[in-house]
Amino acid sequence: MKAEDYDLQRSLEPSFVSSLYENPEPGVWVKAAGTLGKTLRLEQRGDKITASCSTRIDEESLKSLLALETGLWYENPLRLLGRAPEPFRGILKALAEVYRGVRIPIAPHDAKYILLSVLLSRRADYRMVRRWCSAIWSKYDGDLEKLASLRPSVLKEITRSYQLFEAVKVIREIIRRFGSLEDWVEGLAAKPPELARLTLLSIEGIGPKLADSIILSISRAPHFAPCDVHLARLVRRMGLIPDFRLPVKSLCARYICVEDLAERYGLRPCPLRGSCLRAILTSRLGMLAGWFQTLAYLHGRSFCGAVKPACDKCPLKELCNLPNKGN
Repeated sequence: MKAEDYDLQRSLEPSFVSSLYENPEPGVWVKAAGTLGKTLRLEQRGDKITASCSTRIDEESLKSLLALETGLWYENPLRLLGRAPEPFRGILKALAEVYRGVRIPIAPHDAKYILLSVLLSRRADYRMVRRWCSAIWSKYDGDLEKLASLRPSVLKEITRSYQLFEAVKVIREIIRRFGSLEDWVEGLAAKPPELARLTLLSIEGIGPKLADSIILSISRAPHFAPCDVHLARLVRRMGLIPDFRLPVKSLCARYICVEDLAERYGLRPCPLRGSCLRAILTSRLGMLAGWFQTLAYLHGRSFCGAVKPACDKCPLKELCNLPNKGN
Protein backbone atom coordinates (compact mmCIF):
# COMPACT_ATOMS: atom_id res chain seq x y z
CA MET A 1 0.00 0.00 0.00
CA LYS A 2 1.48 3.32 -1.09
CA ALA A 3 1.07 6.26 1.28
CA GLU A 4 2.44 9.67 0.36
CA ASP A 5 2.82 12.43 2.97
CA TYR A 6 2.31 9.82 5.66
CA ASP A 7 4.28 8.61 8.67
CA LEU A 8 3.10 5.41 10.39
CA GLN A 9 5.22 5.98 13.49
CA ARG A 10 4.08 9.55 14.08
CA SER A 11 0.46 8.67 13.39
CA LEU A 12 0.17 5.60 15.61
CA GLU A 13 2.44 6.59 18.51
CA PRO A 14 0.22 9.36 19.99
CA SER A 15 -3.03 7.54 19.13
CA PHE A 16 -4.98 5.40 21.59
CA VAL A 17 -5.08 2.80 18.82
CA SER A 18 -1.38 2.21 19.55
CA SER A 19 -2.37 0.73 22.93
CA LEU A 20 -3.41 -2.36 20.93
CA TYR A 21 0.06 -2.70 19.39
CA GLU A 22 3.65 -3.45 20.27
CA ASN A 23 6.29 -1.25 18.63
CA PRO A 24 9.49 -3.32 18.46
CA GLU A 25 11.28 -0.75 16.30
CA PRO A 26 10.46 2.55 14.58
CA GLY A 27 8.13 2.00 11.65
CA VAL A 28 7.10 -1.50 12.76
CA TRP A 29 3.88 -2.20 14.68
CA VAL A 30 2.59 -5.63 15.72
CA LYS A 31 -1.00 -5.90 16.91
CA ALA A 32 -1.25 -7.50 20.35
CA ALA A 33 -4.98 -7.35 21.09
CA GLY A 34 -8.37 -6.73 19.53
CA THR A 35 -9.36 -7.53 15.97
CA LEU A 36 -6.49 -9.46 14.30
CA GLY A 37 -4.56 -9.31 17.57
CA LYS A 38 -1.38 -11.44 17.53
CA THR A 39 -1.71 -11.89 13.74
CA LEU A 40 -1.21 -8.44 12.15
CA ARG A 41 2.11 -6.72 11.47
CA LEU A 42 2.50 -3.27 9.90
CA GLU A 43 5.71 -1.81 8.56
CA GLN A 44 6.62 1.37 6.72
CA ARG A 45 9.62 1.72 4.45
CA GLY A 46 9.68 4.98 2.55
CA ASP A 47 6.20 5.69 1.24
CA LYS A 48 5.20 2.02 1.25
CA ILE A 49 3.12 0.38 4.00
CA THR A 50 3.22 -3.41 4.10
CA ALA A 51 0.83 -5.51 6.17
CA SER A 52 1.19 -9.21 6.90
CA CYS A 53 -1.57 -11.17 8.56
CA SER A 54 -1.26 -14.78 9.70
CA THR A 55 -4.99 -15.41 9.94
CA ARG A 56 -7.49 -15.77 7.10
CA ILE A 57 -9.24 -12.53 6.16
CA ASP A 58 -10.53 -11.36 2.80
CA GLU A 59 -8.55 -8.64 1.06
CA GLU A 60 -11.26 -5.97 1.16
CA SER A 61 -11.86 -6.42 4.89
CA LEU A 62 -8.14 -6.16 5.57
CA LYS A 63 -7.82 -3.04 3.43
CA SER A 64 -10.72 -1.44 5.26
CA LEU A 65 -9.24 -2.20 8.68
CA LEU A 66 -5.81 -0.94 7.62
CA ALA A 67 -7.24 2.34 6.34
CA LEU A 68 -8.87 2.93 9.74
CA GLU A 69 -6.02 1.83 12.01
CA THR A 70 -3.26 3.60 10.07
CA GLY A 71 -5.33 6.78 9.84
CA LEU A 72 -5.23 6.78 6.05
CA TRP A 73 -9.02 7.03 5.94
CA TYR A 74 -8.48 10.67 6.93
CA GLU A 75 -7.90 12.98 3.99
CA ASN A 76 -4.39 14.39 3.74
CA PRO A 77 -4.73 17.39 6.10
CA LEU A 78 -2.23 19.40 4.08
CA ARG A 79 -4.95 19.76 1.45
CA LEU A 80 -7.27 21.28 4.04
CA LEU A 81 -4.90 23.89 5.44
CA GLY A 82 -6.22 26.59 3.12
CA ARG A 83 -9.56 26.42 4.95
CA ALA A 84 -8.02 27.20 8.34
CA PRO A 85 -8.33 30.84 9.41
CA GLU A 86 -5.41 32.86 10.66
CA PRO A 87 -3.67 32.78 13.06
CA PHE A 88 -4.31 29.02 13.15
CA ARG A 89 -3.17 28.45 9.57
CA GLY A 90 0.37 29.67 10.22
CA ILE A 91 0.75 27.55 13.36
CA LEU A 92 -0.70 24.49 11.63
CA LYS A 93 1.67 24.87 8.69
CA ALA A 94 4.64 25.17 11.04
CA LEU A 95 3.57 22.12 13.06
CA ALA A 96 2.93 20.11 9.89
CA GLU A 97 6.48 20.85 8.74
CA VAL A 98 7.93 19.52 11.98
CA TYR A 99 5.59 16.53 12.40
CA ARG A 100 5.13 15.43 8.84
CA GLY A 101 2.76 12.68 7.85
CA VAL A 102 0.46 12.62 10.89
CA ARG A 103 -3.06 11.23 10.40
CA ILE A 104 -5.80 10.09 12.82
CA PRO A 105 -6.00 6.30 13.41
CA ILE A 106 -9.35 4.94 14.61
CA ALA A 107 -10.58 1.50 15.68
CA PRO A 108 -14.39 1.39 15.91
CA HIS A 109 -14.19 -2.42 15.81
CA ASP A 110 -12.11 -2.38 19.02
CA ALA A 111 -14.06 0.25 20.94
CA LYS A 112 -14.00 -1.49 24.31
CA TYR A 113 -10.20 -1.72 24.19
CA ILE A 114 -10.02 1.98 23.34
CA LEU A 115 -12.35 2.70 26.26
CA LEU A 116 -9.94 1.09 28.71
CA SER A 117 -6.81 2.78 27.35
CA VAL A 118 -8.52 6.19 27.43
CA LEU A 119 -9.74 5.66 30.99
CA LEU A 120 -6.22 4.68 32.07
CA SER A 121 -4.79 7.87 30.56
CA ARG A 122 -6.26 10.16 33.20
CA ARG A 123 -3.30 12.18 34.55
CA ALA A 124 -0.89 9.50 33.30
CA ASP A 125 1.98 9.47 30.83
CA TYR A 126 0.71 7.65 27.75
CA ARG A 127 3.85 5.50 27.57
CA MET A 128 2.90 4.13 31.00
CA VAL A 129 -0.68 3.58 29.77
CA ARG A 130 0.62 1.44 26.93
CA ARG A 131 2.62 -0.66 29.39
CA TRP A 132 -0.45 -1.17 31.57
CA CYS A 133 -2.51 -2.13 28.53
CA SER A 134 0.12 -4.60 27.39
CA ALA A 135 -0.03 -6.33 30.78
CA ILE A 136 -3.85 -6.39 30.71
CA TRP A 137 -4.04 -7.71 27.14
CA SER A 138 -1.58 -10.50 27.93
CA LYS A 139 -3.65 -11.64 30.92
CA TYR A 140 -7.25 -10.92 29.93
CA ASP A 141 -7.20 -9.92 26.23
CA GLY A 142 -10.63 -8.43 25.52
CA ASP A 143 -12.46 -9.84 28.51
CA LEU A 144 -12.94 -6.52 30.27
CA GLU A 145 -15.99 -7.90 32.07
CA LYS A 146 -13.63 -10.32 33.79
CA LEU A 147 -11.22 -7.47 34.53
CA ALA A 148 -14.09 -5.53 36.10
CA SER A 149 -14.92 -8.49 38.36
CA LEU A 150 -11.44 -8.81 39.85
CA ARG A 151 -10.72 -8.08 43.50
CA PRO A 152 -8.46 -5.09 44.30
CA SER A 153 -5.69 -7.45 45.43
CA VAL A 154 -5.62 -9.02 41.95
CA LEU A 155 -5.76 -5.65 40.18
CA LYS A 156 -2.73 -4.56 42.18
CA GLU A 157 -0.72 -7.29 40.44
CA ILE A 158 -1.08 -5.20 37.26
CA THR A 159 -0.46 -1.80 38.86
CA ARG A 160 -1.14 -0.06 42.15
CA SER A 161 -1.88 3.19 40.30
CA TYR A 162 -5.32 4.62 40.95
CA GLN A 163 -6.03 4.91 37.22
CA LEU A 164 -6.76 1.19 36.91
CA PHE A 165 -9.13 1.16 39.89
CA GLU A 166 -11.00 4.21 38.56
CA ALA A 167 -11.19 2.63 35.08
CA VAL A 168 -12.67 -0.54 36.55
CA LYS A 169 -15.31 1.51 38.40
CA VAL A 170 -16.37 3.14 35.12
CA ILE A 171 -16.49 -0.21 33.30
CA ARG A 172 -18.66 -1.64 36.09
CA GLU A 173 -21.02 1.33 35.80
CA ILE A 174 -21.30 0.86 32.02
CA ILE A 175 -22.12 -2.83 32.48
CA ARG A 176 -24.68 -1.97 35.16
CA ARG A 177 -26.41 0.61 32.98
CA PHE A 178 -26.16 -0.93 29.53
CA GLY A 179 -26.11 -4.66 30.29
CA SER A 180 -22.73 -5.40 28.70
CA LEU A 181 -19.84 -3.63 27.02
CA GLU A 182 -20.97 -5.06 23.68
CA ASP A 183 -24.44 -3.52 24.10
CA TRP A 184 -22.83 -0.22 25.09
CA VAL A 185 -20.57 -0.27 22.00
CA GLU A 186 -23.53 -1.06 19.72
CA GLY A 187 -25.58 1.77 21.15
CA LEU A 188 -22.72 4.22 20.84
CA ALA A 189 -21.98 3.24 17.23
CA ALA A 190 -25.63 3.77 16.27
CA LYS A 191 -25.51 7.46 17.24
CA PRO A 192 -23.93 10.48 15.55
CA PRO A 193 -20.69 11.47 17.33
CA GLU A 194 -22.26 14.51 19.04
CA LEU A 195 -25.03 12.38 20.57
CA ALA A 196 -22.61 9.58 21.43
CA ARG A 197 -20.62 12.19 23.35
CA LEU A 198 -23.69 13.05 25.43
CA THR A 199 -24.11 9.35 26.26
CA LEU A 200 -20.50 9.13 27.38
CA LEU A 201 -20.82 12.25 29.50
CA SER A 202 -23.82 10.74 31.30
CA ILE A 203 -21.45 8.16 32.81
CA GLU A 204 -19.81 9.01 36.12
CA GLY A 205 -16.04 9.13 35.72
CA ILE A 206 -16.05 10.28 32.07
CA GLY A 207 -15.51 13.99 31.50
CA PRO A 208 -15.20 16.05 28.31
CA LYS A 209 -11.56 15.22 27.57
CA LEU A 210 -12.05 11.46 27.99
CA ALA A 211 -15.32 11.49 26.02
CA ASP A 212 -13.69 13.38 23.14
CA SER A 213 -10.67 11.05 23.20
CA ILE A 214 -12.93 8.00 22.91
CA ILE A 215 -14.98 9.48 20.04
CA LEU A 216 -11.88 10.70 18.17
CA SER A 217 -10.41 7.17 18.44
CA ILE A 218 -13.46 5.14 17.37
CA SER A 219 -15.39 7.40 14.97
CA ARG A 220 -14.85 9.32 11.76
CA ALA A 221 -15.07 12.53 13.76
CA PRO A 222 -11.86 14.50 13.25
CA HIS A 223 -13.65 17.69 14.36
CA PHE A 224 -13.42 16.37 17.93
CA ALA A 225 -10.47 17.88 19.83
CA PRO A 226 -9.79 16.50 23.32
CA CYS A 227 -8.68 19.52 25.36
CA ASP A 228 -5.67 18.09 27.15
CA VAL A 229 -2.85 20.00 28.83
CA HIS A 230 -0.67 19.97 25.69
CA LEU A 231 -3.36 21.55 23.55
CA ALA A 232 -4.28 24.19 26.12
CA ARG A 233 -0.63 25.07 26.73
CA LEU A 234 0.18 25.46 23.03
CA VAL A 235 -2.90 27.59 22.36
CA ARG A 236 -2.06 29.78 25.34
CA ARG A 237 1.64 30.18 24.54
CA MET A 238 1.01 30.87 20.87
CA GLY A 239 -1.65 33.44 21.76
CA LEU A 240 -4.19 31.78 19.47
CA ILE A 241 -7.24 32.31 21.69
CA PRO A 242 -7.19 34.95 24.42
CA ASP A 243 -8.81 34.12 27.75
CA PHE A 244 -10.32 30.78 26.75
CA ARG A 245 -11.84 28.37 29.24
CA LEU A 246 -11.77 24.58 29.25
CA PRO A 247 -14.92 22.47 28.74
CA VAL A 248 -17.10 21.90 31.81
CA LYS A 249 -18.86 18.54 32.16
CA SER A 250 -22.07 19.97 33.59
CA LEU A 251 -22.49 22.08 30.45
CA CYS A 252 -21.07 19.59 27.93
CA ALA A 253 -23.59 16.99 29.14
CA ARG A 254 -26.52 19.29 28.30
CA TYR A 255 -25.51 21.32 25.27
CA ILE A 256 -23.85 21.07 21.84
CA CYS A 257 -20.79 23.21 21.12
CA VAL A 258 -21.61 24.40 17.61
CA GLU A 259 -24.88 26.17 16.84
CA ASP A 260 -25.69 24.47 13.52
CA LEU A 261 -25.03 21.00 14.99
CA ALA A 262 -27.23 21.83 17.98
CA GLU A 263 -30.03 22.82 15.61
CA ARG A 264 -29.57 19.63 13.58
CA TYR A 265 -30.09 17.44 16.66
CA GLY A 266 -32.80 19.53 18.28
CA LEU A 267 -30.62 20.58 21.21
CA ARG A 268 -29.50 23.92 22.58
CA PRO A 269 -26.08 25.39 21.81
CA CYS A 270 -23.78 25.88 24.78
CA PRO A 271 -24.03 29.37 26.34
CA LEU A 272 -20.23 29.40 26.79
CA ARG A 273 -19.38 28.43 23.21
CA GLY A 274 -17.80 31.83 22.58
CA SER A 275 -15.07 31.27 25.18
CA CYS A 276 -14.73 27.47 25.43
CA LEU A 277 -11.56 26.09 23.85
CA ARG A 278 -13.30 23.04 22.40
CA ALA A 279 -16.18 25.00 20.92
CA ILE A 280 -13.85 27.55 19.33
CA LEU A 281 -11.59 24.91 17.81
CA THR A 282 -14.56 22.91 16.51
CA SER A 283 -16.14 25.95 14.85
CA ARG A 284 -12.92 27.47 13.45
CA LEU A 285 -10.95 24.39 12.44
CA GLY A 286 -13.69 21.86 11.69
CA MET A 287 -12.13 18.65 10.36
CA LEU A 288 -8.65 19.88 11.30
CA ALA A 289 -9.40 20.18 15.03
CA GLY A 290 -8.47 16.62 16.03
CA TRP A 291 -5.35 16.75 13.86
CA PHE A 292 -4.32 20.01 15.53
CA GLN A 293 -4.75 18.39 18.95
CA THR A 294 -2.53 15.48 17.88
CA LEU A 295 0.17 17.84 16.64
CA ALA A 296 -0.06 19.83 19.88
CA TYR A 297 0.43 16.62 21.86
CA LEU A 298 3.52 15.70 19.82
CA HIS A 299 4.92 19.20 20.21
CA GLY A 300 4.24 19.29 23.93
CA ARG A 301 6.04 16.01 24.43
CA SER A 302 9.00 17.08 22.27
CA PHE A 303 9.51 20.75 23.17
CA CYS A 304 6.66 22.55 24.90
CA GLY A 305 6.62 21.01 28.36
CA ALA A 306 5.02 22.60 31.40
CA VAL A 307 8.35 22.93 33.25
CA LYS A 308 11.54 24.02 31.51
CA PRO A 309 10.25 23.97 27.92
CA ALA A 310 12.99 23.51 25.33
CA CYS A 311 12.43 26.98 23.86
CA ASP A 312 15.99 27.37 22.55
CA LYS A 313 15.53 24.28 20.36
CA CYS A 314 11.84 24.77 19.52
CA PRO A 315 11.15 25.09 15.77
CA LEU A 316 8.13 27.30 16.57
CA LYS A 317 9.89 29.76 18.88
CA GLU A 318 9.54 32.67 16.45
CA LEU A 319 5.75 32.25 16.59
CA CYS A 320 5.56 31.89 20.36
CA ASN A 321 4.41 34.50 22.89
CA LEU A 322 6.01 32.85 25.92
CA PRO A 323 8.06 35.47 27.81
CA ASN A 324 11.80 34.87 28.20
CA LYS A 325 11.76 31.90 25.83
CA GLY A 326 15.15 30.35 25.47
CA ASN A 327 16.35 31.65 28.85
